[in-house]
Amino acid sequence: MSVQTDEKFNTVCCVKWEVGAHTQFSKNIYNTLKKSIFCGMTVTQFFFGNPKSFTRHRASQEDIDICKKLLTRFPLHVFSHFPYVANFAGSVKQLAWDGSPEQDYKTQIIINELEYELSVMANFNQGRKRNGVVIHPGNYKDRSLGLVTIAKSINKINFAEGSTLLLENAAGKGCSLATTFEEIKEIIDHVVPEKQKHIGVCVDTAHLCGWGEYDLSKCSEIDRMFKEFDDIIGIEKFTLLHLNDSVVPFGSKKDHHALLGTGHIWAESFVSLVRLLDTCKKHGIPVMLETHGLDMLTLGALSDSVN
Repeated sequence: MSVQTDEKFNTVCCVKWEVGAHTQFSKNIYNTLKKSIFCGMTVTQFFFGNPKSFTRHRASQEDIDICKKLLTRFPLHVFSHFPYVANFAGSVKQLAWDGSPEQDYKTQIIINELEYELSVMANFNQGRKRNGVVIHPGNYKDRSLGLVTIAKSINKINFAEGSTLLLENAAGKGCSLATTFEEIKEIIDHVVPEKQKHIGVCVDTAHLCGWGEYDLSKCSEIDRMFKEFDDIIGIEKFTLLHLNDSVVPFGSKKDHHALLGTGHIWAESFVSLVRLLDTCKKHGIPVMLETHGLDMLTLGALSDSVN
């Protein structure tokens, strides 16, 4: 593999915010990053393997090295998303690290694969550009015990230098944990101090809508969300925004993403969306679309209209 010439990277979309769309993994990391760059993205996210399997793709050193060269010319925020099925609390019926060797073994396998993925993503830690692995923290019927157990699992990770683990907020379906900023803060507080520097947060707008804490269709609620995040966790931990509209209504406790402007958040107006994007830009927070690449074109048109 070799880095392609500049003319191969004419982009199809340009926006004033740092945004990208979730990209399908294409045989290796280099091809995946190249696809993101071609589409005009300054942020990329992909599944580093089957999203329903814990076994991760094994990256060759050649792939990693050529990606580093590519990123010196076309800087990107690079994130991967760990499988949704991972539960760092153990399972809904059995906590990890609570006397069940079988459950501990299963959870340790997940941690080992996450540790590998973190080590690969750490190679793309470049200056002010962010990188990391996003996880859904887990589920358990007893919320307090579940949150502490998630932290215990995180404490078992041997973090590579420059690696970041992002805890994503949940919409509240079933007994999912990390639905509020307070719960995310509780997890972080139980991580040993020397590993807390490796922890960041990914905020998903559709999940916020599903949980029913912030009505993001209003500019005042956008402002309140950022202020309360800063007050509770600290804005420096706000590592990534997952930008999704919501098929399901406010407070439904469900997670179903929609294209921007077709859901319950921004169907009426994009005014608060611009406020959200501008605030992310102010704080240096990259933005990731998780629906369809068409949303990149929507943001391109929106960017042109507000310039």
